[in-house]
Amino acid sequence: MLVVDSKTMKKIDQYAIDILKVPSICLVERAALAVIKNINLDVRNSFAIIVGVGNNGADGLAIARNLLAMGKYVEIYIVGDLSKQSPDFKLNLDSCRRLTDKIFEPESIEDLAIMEKNLEEVSTIIDAIFGTGLNRTVGGMHSYMISLINRTMKYTISVDIPSGLDGDSGKKWGEVVDCDLIVTMQIMKMGVYEKSRFRDKCIVEDIGIPQKAIAAIL
Repeated sequence: MLVVDSKTMKKIDQYAIDILKVPSICLVERAALAVIKNINLDVRNSFAIIVGVGNNGADGLAIARNLLAMGKYVEIYIVGDLSKQSPDFKLNLDSCRRLTDKIFEPESIEDLAIMEKNLEEVSTIIDAIFGTGLNRTVGGMHSYMISLINRTMKYTISVDIPSGLDGDSGKKWGEVVDCDLIVTMQIMKMGVYEKSRFRDKCIVEDIGIPQKAIAAIL
């Protein structure tokens, strides 16, 4: 099995986008559909999707948008500074705002208490807070949010990598989402592979990154 570290994966992504001119929004869409492919939609009809403001969050919003288009019940929780949102995040958020008013930005302990109560009513949580680029201790609202996800004991899917996990070493940057399934994009990430408890529940999905990009970097 091919396994890469975070820097290598970023280089592959950038080669595909910058050199081969694969639109990044297309990769986001393929990532979203890859996650949805691994959800049993016959039994899972209500979702809480928790997103950061970067590209991992963009994947999460694209998942939300597709589930909303299918008529599923979806709540979206944003954690992070929206002034730092990525272009792909913004594009998907603009669409989601036209599809639902169930978009929340928890900012206080009181907000988190309401969120925790809301999460009791959904069948599935999707974690799209941090991607493989995390390189600092998780604190503040992000830490509270991850703790809340873990307390709910709901079936949880992490997009690409569990939020709070180091993409290279598998070490914890404080709180880590205790997910039931990881859907990782294109290539297995070293931080997931290094820890059997994560590797054994990880599915690798092709999202359309050309083999030419992978070969060029590797």
